Order: sequence, then structure tokens, then C-alpha cells
Amino acid sequence: MGEADAPAGYYEYLPPGYGDGTPRPLMIFLHGFGGNGDGSASQLDNLFDGGPPQLMHDGRWPADRPFVVLAPQHPAPPDDPAYASCEQGTHAASCVMKIQHELGHPAGRTLCATPAEVERFLTYALGHYKVDPERVYLTGLSCGAYAAYEYVAAYGPAKVAAVVAIAGDARPAWAAAQCRLGTVPIWAFHGDADDTVAPAGSTEPAANLAKCPVPPGRPVKLTTYPGVGHDAWTRTFDLSAGNDIYAWLLDITGP
Repeated sequence: MGEADAPAGYYEYLPPGYGDGTPRPLMIFLHGFGGNGDGSASQLDNLFDGGPPQLMHDGRWPADRPFVVLAPQHPAPPDDPAYASCEQGTHAASCVMKIQHELGHPAGRTLCATPAEVERFLTYALGHYKVDPERVYLTGLSCGAYAAYEYVAAYGPAKVAAVVAIAGDARPAWAAAQCRLGTVPIWAFHGDADDTVAPAGSTEPAANLAKCPVPPGRPVKLTTYPGVGHDAWTRTFDLSAGNDIYAWLLDITGP
């Protein structure tokens, strides 16, 4: 479905019993580059390319998980020469993420969701769904993980209690926000053989955040998967690697 605050549409999952008057925790899932689309019925199916929407589509999402899950689709922009140089080197996605940050996330020219886009959608979701404002979580993979970092760097903990970011690059967000990036609890995941987004995009900011004062910062967690490439998300979201991100999120309230 499409709304003014999600013009390319979004995927919605409501847990069993939703509507009984009890506020549910809210998980916003931010997709990777492969999830981009124009919001049409056929392109919204791109959202099933990974993460919770794919698990739900495949019938592998447990009914006892209490989250309302919303996954806004980012509209794919036309080819932009600003990113052309990224095609020449390794870790091309990290290059794209750095350039998007340096350009200031210009409307219509971003390959990943922007902080303003995420903020608009969060405001919409909080106004239209019966959810607990103290249990609002961001999670994303690749482009979506980068978008979550950029959002926290720009907006802090006002609306978000915690973030799970998988195979993203937080170095631009760290450069912009420094220790303010740590005002939201973050659990970062990365494969140490990722040749699309540099593993340093997770390991370096996590090391920096670990040196920040706590409080006002919050503890940061980092999990790296030895020998794993860019797809560090499948084993994380389906819990096959043994890291229960859903229980971790539900233990955190905020802001």
C-alpha cells in the first residue's frame, strides 16, 4: 500500500490479536538495494528479498512474536553519475553509502533510504498503528542497515529504542555524530568476508562507540561471522546463528 509518508508503498504485518487495545512493539524493517521499487504490486514483492518480510512470506515467522512489522519501500532512482566511480573498486556499496552521505541524501538521488524518509515513516506509523512508543525498533540489511545508522546520527533516540543493523556501513554516521551515534543501543552484524560492504563499516564504528562514555551512550554489540560474505542477514533474522535479536530488542525500552 502507498501513503504520503511512504509513497513507494510498504509491507505490513500485524501479529495475532492486534486490535484488542493492547499496544504492540513496532519493528521497522529497512530493506537492502534489491528491495527498491516503485510501490507497484509487482515491485513490492522485492521486499521479500530478505529479512522478516521474507520469513513471513515463506511461513517461517512465529505467530508468538508480538511485533507489528512495517517495511517501507525505497523508490529506486535513475542512474546517477555521482556514483559512477564506485563501480571501479572493491566494496562498491560502501562507496555508494559514503557518497550518498556526502551529497546530503538528496531527494530522488539516493540508492538507500534517507534519514528524513525514515523519520516521516516512523511518524506515520506511530500515528496510524496501535503500538507502544517506548518499544519502537529499527532493523535493516545492507542499504537498510546504513539507513538505520544515518537515521540515528540525524535524529537520535527520540523515537527509536534500539537498532539491529546487518552488513551496513556506519562510518559516515560515526563521522557525523561521533558518540551521539551511541545514544541508541545498537547490535551490529557483519560477515568478515563481505566484499560488497566493507566489514570495517561495522567493526570500526563499534570499536569507537565502545570507547564512548556510558551513559549518556548505550552499550554497543558487534557480531562478526567468520568466512561469511555480504549475506550476514539470513542467519541472523532466522536465528540459525544462535543470536536472538528479537528477544534482545524486546528487553529494551526507550527513548
